[in-house]
Amino acid sequence: MKIGDIVRNVSAVRTNPGVWESNQQIKAGYLGIVLDIRHDTLNDPPLMDYVDVILSVDGQAIRLGNYGAPTFKVVA
Repeated sequence: MKIGDIVRNVSAVRTNPGVWESNQQIKAGYLGIVLDIRHDTLNDPPLMDYVDVILSVDGQAIRLGNYGAPTFKVVA
């Protein structure tokens, strides 16, 4: 996975109420784009990378941050 990849969320995710007006649950299956990737620097050995993604949900752009990379699957 790299920045700019098109991904699909493989499990349900939640929005951050600090960023959005509501705490919204989003079902699996929506497409998005990887905005940022951070490597795990707290665990030895590292557990996973963490990603920021913007999903397209019913025509609305929803930004998700600091999710474990396995929450998303690269589709293109």
